[in-house]
Amino acid sequence: MKIGIIGPNNLYSGDLEKRKKLIDEAAKIIAESGNEIILTPDKNSLLEYFGRKYLEFGGKKIWLVVPLEDKDHEKFLNTELGEIISCIDWDRQADEFNRQSDLFICIGYSWGAMKEIACSQYFNKKKTYVIKELISGKLPEELSFLVEYIKIKQLKEKIEG
Repeated sequence: MKIGIIGPNNLYSGDLEKRKKLIDEAAKIIAESGNEIILTPDKNSLLEYFGRKYLEFGGKKIWLVVPLEDKDHEKFLNTELGEIISCIDWDRQADEFNRQSDLFICIGYSWGAMKEIACSQYFNKKKTYVIKELISGKLPEELSFLVEYIKIKQLKEKIEG
């Protein structure tokens, strides 16, 4: 199974070290599950950090959804973490991310994460598990019919069950 990791590239509030410890825990659970992951990680970002930790914990494989026709993508994205899947351009990133993923784990909110969650709710519908410890609050009820809020300790059962 391929798990799409949705989340912020930067921490806008809160304690970065505390956030990293929580990300470590989630990355370890997913790595130990034997599932592959899909990311679009900016350089020096929390998503890149998640990918590195996933590999450190013995993760199987990382797929990267990258807009290869955008010549500036290498300035922003870490394309060294895994195997590239081209989404052509940024406008198609969330759609391709959705096509390639079997389910989603959200490790925090950002505008890019909102686009990916919206796509998973509307097109090629898939479940999104949002880790409560990594968000500031829930989405409005009318926007979250395929979203389930879970604690990190529930992550293993959700991806294996």
